[in-house]
Amino acid sequence: MQVAPPLRLWLIATLACVVALVYWPSSVFLYQKWSDTAATTYVHGWLILLICVALAIRARRELAAAPTEPAPLAHLALAGAILAWLVCYRASIESLEVVLLPVIFWLAVTAAFGWPFGRLLLFPVAYLYFALPIWYPTPLRDLTVLAMHGLLTITGPAALFSGDVIHIPNGTFRIEEGCSGVHFMIVGLAVAALYGEQQRDPWRIRAWQLALMAALALLANWVRVYTVIEAGYLTDMQSYLVRVSHYGFGWAVFAATLVVFFWLVTRFGPDAVPAAAPVASSPADPHPQLVHGASVVALLVLLPALSTGAKMAHPAPPAAGASGVDPPARWHALPVDFRSSWMPIFAGADELRRQSFGNPAGDTVEVLSVTYRAQRQGAELVGETSSILGDELQPLAERVVESTSGAFRETEVADRTEARSLIWWRYEVAGRNLVEPFIEQLWYGINAIIWNPPAGLIALRTACAADCDGARRTLRDFIAGDIR
Repeated sequence: MQVAPPLRLWLIATLACVVALVYWPSSVFLYQKWSDTAATTYVHGWLILLICVALAIRARRELAAAPTEPAPLAHLALAGAILAWLVCYRASIESLEVVLLPVIFWLAVTAAFGWPFGRLLLFPVAYLYFALPIWYPTPLRDLTVLAMHGLLTITGPAALFSGDVIHIPNGTFRIEEGCSGVHFMIVGLAVAALYGEQQRDPWRIRAWQLALMAALALLANWVRVYTVIEAGYLTDMQSYLVRVSHYGFGWAVFAATLVVFFWLVTRFGPDAVPAAAPVASSPADPHPQLVHGASVVALLVLLPALSTGAKMAHPAPPAAGASGVDPPARWHALPVDFRSSWMPIFAGADELRRQSFGNPAGDTVEVLSVTYRAQRQGAELVGETSSILGDELQPLAERVVESTSGAFRETEVADRTEARSLIWWRYEVAGRNLVEPFIEQLWYGINAIIWNPPAGLIALRTACAADCDGARRTLRDFIAGDIR
């Protein structure tokens, strides 16, 4: 029994709108990324979304001919994906939260119409991942620096490399995120994947096409960066590519790369495979499909609504004061040094308390206590607006240490004068002490599905002398008291 093609497309569109509206934080996050004309890395997102819609419309006859069957496992998988999204949302893990959005939509469609239907929409939905901010530029940037090292060694000019900074005799270049070629790589792979889908190539051929495009995209970016460096050297840094912009030049090089790609795949690739004609079927009573769709919509709405209701029934407790320490009797309180190089940042904290203690031997320990009644995006223990080190300290080494008061994460840091110190710190979330930032986020997110768990952080800092072994002994002695 089949539902008429237009009705099925309308049902798919309805499910897409429900997912976009109910899970609006992810939708807003993608809107901001796709509209960010300053960073530009994901401004192609709107085009990718339109292509996904076009692919679904193109498959409308196959979708109409797909048999309908119950999919109880898809319902269970959908419930699991929704719960995972809620955990990531409550924990403010946006990178995982947006990844789950297409999964939720695809499982919703599959639960409503069955697995054969879901298989037909697998590529159109998966194609959206070319628009999601999951592509990290660091590996590509490292490869670009390595390629420039080799090329400049062969052709000159003489260059000194310091991390991602390249010094030539008459100027300096930094290989930043935009120079990594990540945008070229994403768009190139999207073009290759779409070409393979349009040609209906076997998966082995599609893998070859993706590998070819990845290599060409890397090469195009290396040509761009190398040309800009040589232009800067030959014109004493006065070239338009150096003074103004090389953005358009980069895309011109990439356009030439696309020409090479299409020439290679059409010359050496297999002949196009004709699409199989869908089995004809006559429209049937749409009532069962509407019922299945309504049950999926109810599941999409119900679980987030239950989570919100449970949190409203258990509001965040009033601030009871940030955690503190009760060191051994030989330690005495000192005035807090607000000119200290250690100035942690925790935006939106409900309580932030700083203390300082000294002992007869002249050792000093600074203490930081942070409390959040309820975490959210922009006001959280782990995130872009929070930093245990602040702006003045740089990390040198990190490890987990055990003590009489439990485990702490130890970070060895240096200030701008290269003076070293040790920071011991850990999170306190829903009654548990945690030393891994990601685990803290997950544990908070799991608890925050149904209530507002208290979350805090305790950190201790003391200076290193000739080495940090003495500082480590000082901190062990200090926490021999109580941490509350």
